[in-house]
Amino acid sequence: MAWLVAEGIVCPEQRYEVLGRPVYSPGPRWGDVTQWPVRGSCDGLAVRTGRTVFWGSLGSDGSPLCPHGAAPAAAAPWPEALDAWYRTGAAPLRCPGCGRSEALPEWAWEDDRFALAHLGFEIRNAARLRPEFVAGFGRVLGHRVRTVAGKL
Repeated sequence: MAWLVAEGIVCPEQRYEVLGRPVYSPGPRWGDVTQWPVRGSCDGLAVRTGRTVFWGSLGSDGSPLCPHGAAPAAAAPWPEALDAWYRTGAAPLRCPGCGRSEALPEWAWEDDRFALAHLGFEIRNAARLRPEFVAGFGRVLGHRVRTVAGKL
C-alpha cells in the first residue's frame, strides 16, 4: 500500500469498508495504470489477505492450464482441488495430459477464471490494468502477480 500511495495510484485515506476490509480511493495517477480506451476512475481498491480464491467473470468457462505445458486440463478434478485448497491451503492437482502434479496455485486458468493467493488487491468497477503496471507491481512485491478480470 505504501508504494501504491507514494506512486499516486491510490489515496492514503480509507474510503469505506467492505466485509471488514478497507477500501481506498483511486489517486491522481489511477488513470495511468488502466488500459485505454476505458481509463479513469474506479470505486476503490481493497486489500485482501489470507487464503482467498479470486473469481473471474461470472459465466467464465475457462479450464485450468497445466503449469508444465499450459495445455488446458478440463478433465482434471479441479473443482475438488479448489475446494480443498480453500479449506486447507494444500491441493496438488495432477494433469491428465502430462501426468505431473503441481500445487493448485501454480496453475493458471483460461479466461482468467481463478487465481489463488494469500494477498490480493481487489479493484472495484475499473478497466483492466496495464500489463506494464502489473509487471512493475510484481517487481515491487517480489512475487508473481496474476490478474483475474482486472483484479490483482
